Amino acid sequence: MENAIEFINITKYFGTLRANDNVSFSIKKGSIHALIGENGAGKSTLMSMLFGMYEPSSGEIKVNGNAIFIKNPNQANNLGIGMVHQHFKNVDIYSNLENVVLGNESDKKLMMNFNFSKNKIELLQDLYNLKFNLKEKTGDATVSTQQKVEIMKMLYRDVEILIFDEPTAVLTPQEIDGFLKTLLLFKEKGKTIIFISHKLNEIKAVADQATVLRHGKVVAHYDDIKDVSIEKISEDMVGKKVVMPKNEIDNNFLANPVVVEFDKVSLKAQRQIQDVSFDIRLGEIFVIAGVGGNGQDEIEFAISGLLKPKSGKIFFYPKDKQSQKRAKVDITKYSVAKKRDLGISYVPGDRHKYGLVLDYSIEENSIIRRLKDKSISKLGFIKKDEVKKFNSIIQKNFDVRGSNDGKSDARSLSGGNQQKAIVGREILTQHDLLIMVQPTRGLDIGAINKIHNFILEEKKNNKAILLISYELDEILALADTIAVINKGRLSKKMKTKEITRTQIGLLMAGKQLSGETHE
Repeated sequence: MENAIEFINITKYFGTLRANDNVSFSIKKGSIHALIGENGAGKSTLMSMLFGMYEPSSGEIKVNGNAIFIKNPNQANNLGIGMVHQHFKNVDIYSNLENVVLGNESDKKLMMNFNFSKNKIELLQDLYNLKFNLKEKTGDATVSTQQKVEIMKMLYRDVEILIFDEPTAVLTPQEIDGFLKTLLLFKEKGKTIIFISHKLNEIKAVADQATVLRHGKVVAHYDDIKDVSIEKISEDMVGKKVVMPKNEIDNNFLANPVVVEFDKVSLKAQRQIQDVSFDIRLGEIFVIAGVGGNGQDEIEFAISGLLKPKSGKIFFYPKDKQSQKRAKVDITKYSVAKKRDLGISYVPGDRHKYGLVLDYSIEENSIIRRLKDKSISKLGFIKKDEVKKFNSIIQKNFDVRGSNDGKSDARSLSGGNQQKAIVGREILTQHDLLIMVQPTRGLDIGAINKIHNFILEEKKNNKAILLISYELDEILALADTIAVINKGRLSKKMKTKEITRTQIGLLMAGKQLSGETHE
């Protein structure tokens, strides 16, 4: 089969950091080729060179047999190459139609012919089953729709080589199934797909060939990935066998005091939650499961302080520094900062919007919530040596790569390394309650292993953990107790040992179990 793409001895430096090291492999025309590797392995950098966003330091790229120097994304589009980035590039205030057309307007006319564009897009929607409302503002659309808009941008420009960077990291299980079917449809129509993902079961379901990168180098290539076990791929990715941890800690958390309590909380937002009640004790990992878009964001925003409930109360039980006793405090209307000061750490679902200041360095981001801490600042002046020391602990203990000792801007790190930096900051800041929302989204299996171990270590240290997750394997491996949210209503809390995967699936689908009621 003819090659669509060939990478020949590609090396890329950022200063002294070598992101890609003498990378060589080819991608067959009309195939689905998976690119696999840990966070920071060089996958996105390599694809960004193919898409004209970076230039190789050395080496050669061939497109359809011709050696090409791709200077910018427009040239890549003209060569038939398109890319959907891990973090979308849409303009929120534009409509979906305007976002698709943006950058591809004819400069021969003063006015855009939106009727022509609309007709072409509707034909493509029918051909590839990519339905979405063209009039809707992209900023108001679901994540799945925003991704479809990004895909449509490529199809509208008649590209034949489609690059997807972690496309399923932000999708629900049902949306993932639909996306994988779309990939197979693209292949059926003769397009070439490059699929970057950490989710090995998805890769095995659709990919033909795969290449594994580790520390910027090619360490494995599979001509038929369906013949290779997930265990073998994992080992090639990480460089060692990976054993995922399980919650087997018997710390009798039911005897511990409650640290946070929701009492009939209702909230009207994009999706409302109704009469949500639960409590979490010290040493307990409580997981809220469910299909995305059923009220998880609203619970996250209510408990963190980003949104104020319409009714109901949220209580926190901080320890008094003098008496060492816990007092009940109504934090329903507290701000994010005030809640953090009481002892709440928070790893948000949207790391870019709520977790990092992208134009600050990783070092600056590491202390962003500790500016009042006397060990970090005095009389308004930052203690640079202490900041450097704290950042160094995060880098080392949480394996944050590519940060140039914390000097790099947060936006320059891979998504997984950004996430590890946030998790490190929040765990190492004094707290009783740790809120974690999809903490392993977009992470490779090695990083997931580390994050899961950190969560279990928090339990051993008698912290209360609220975990909001869409990943059933993660939920069942970590949870002490589970409740399922559906259409804004939360099921009763159940012990993990007393519920099956099938029962969780039924609750996620809105079915009631025998004897089960909502809280």
